Amino acid sequence: MSRRVSGLLLVCGLVPSTIAVAAEPAQITELQKGMPATVAGLIARIVYCNHWSGEEPYDADRAKQIQNAVSELKCDSLSADEAAALKKYGQEPGVRRAITKAGDVYL
Repeated sequence: MSRRVSGLLLVCGLVPSTIAVAAEPAQITELQKGMPATVAGLIARIVYCNHWSGEEPYDADRAKQIQNAVSELKCDSLSADEAAALKKYGQEPGVRRAITKAGDVYL
């Protein structure tokens, strides 16, 4: 993740401070190109929620780590946040496609 987007996501509370993000995966960076900042943040949240929801809670500590990440990313509100973003930016080129494609990215 670029420092600019990473910082923006942390400031906006979109990426949990407990999740270390050294560099944004290429799939996310590509989908974020040309997107409004709120959509770029949403794309990252979608991908990271995909990741954490697919993680195995093999012990109590891991289960807590997963639960904290899912909570901090606000994964439970993704559907509503996607709908709001599409309502606001859905007419902009590529926004709907990028959000849809983000749902298919798993880290």
